[in-house]
Amino acid sequence: MQVEVKSGTDQYTVQQTRLQSVIEQVSSRDMIITDTNVLACYPALSNSKGQIISIPAGEESKSFVQYEAVVEQIFQAGFLRNGTVFAIGGGVVGDLAGFVAATVHRGVRLVQVPTSLLAMVDSSVGGKVGIDLSYGKNLLGSFYNPASVYIDPTVLQTLPTEHFQNGMAEVIKYGWILDVELLEILKKENFSVNSHNLEEIVFRCVALKRDVVEADFTEKSGLRAILNFGHTVGHALEAQAEYKNLLHGQAIAVGMVAEVAIANELGLSQIRTQDVESLFQQYQLPIRPTSYVNIDQLISLMLGDKKSTGNGIAMSLVLEPGQCKLVDNIDPALVRRVLANIWS
Repeated sequence: MQVEVKSGTDQYTVQQTRLQSVIEQVSSRDMIITDTNVLACYPALSNSKGQIISIPAGEESKSFVQYEAVVEQIFQAGFLRNGTVFAIGGGVVGDLAGFVAATVHRGVRLVQVPTSLLAMVDSSVGGKVGIDLSYGKNLLGSFYNPASVYIDPTVLQTLPTEHFQNGMAEVIKYGWILDVELLEILKKENFSVNSHNLEEIVFRCVALKRDVVEADFTEKSGLRAILNFGHTVGHALEAQAEYKNLLHGQAIAVGMVAEVAIANELGLSQIRTQDVESLFQQYQLPIRPTSYVNIDQLISLMLGDKKSTGNGIAMSLVLEPGQCKLVDNIDPALVRRVLANIWS
């Protein structure tokens, strides 16, 4: 399976291949950036010809401190402009390594090799790379396309159940914003790492994202913002938790339920929150915060979201299944009232 992506002025292929064949492509001038969990699962990485930088696993590594540490190691290793950065890992590795590739020597060749479901269906495709700040998620970054994306669905067998479910939140998101048929498929078949047709779902999501990215690579028209359904609330939850003990998919699952309730309050949608909740519950994803949330602080974080234009809060809201649009200038008081009501 493969999907061709025309992103900005670049073109690249997302293709299915074995991780071992990717490792064999790595030359002595290349750099592999991965994390401790992936390196422990795939000791073959250590047998590659390239040099390896391993970061601590977890969202906390998507930080300026870790970025600086990786860049220091890259230059200490003598990495040159003709080398390639291979990002082998989940979304954190892909975003951080991509930002490194975009900035080292003013840009070097990047190959994305996602090893988590979330990274396969979302973050490895589309050319958005970056790191988190205390002010919010993904606030420092760049649009920087990979030269290639290689997906090996067999590596999903190594994922803990919680991390597979984490990726399913993004899969479900595609159904609500673009693909009603996908929603029905997800309801009928309870997907797991052992599902025989999981790779078809992965590449279906890749193709959906490809279509959006090709139409609005640098987020100028507002179309690409639909990919952020659930993310205004979700990113704020992650930032408030200081990127600890809350996975991205868990945060945006909570965010999607909340944003459907907000759309209802605005009179933009009649989707029942129960219908959104049921699918997340089917995949063991949370629908409410599982610990205390300071809603006032959350509102402040949402006002600083990267989609914001300075007029209230901006959210990508689903109007009906398969139809989503960016809505700005949402009254913070309304958002606060809805969140207080549904989370009470």
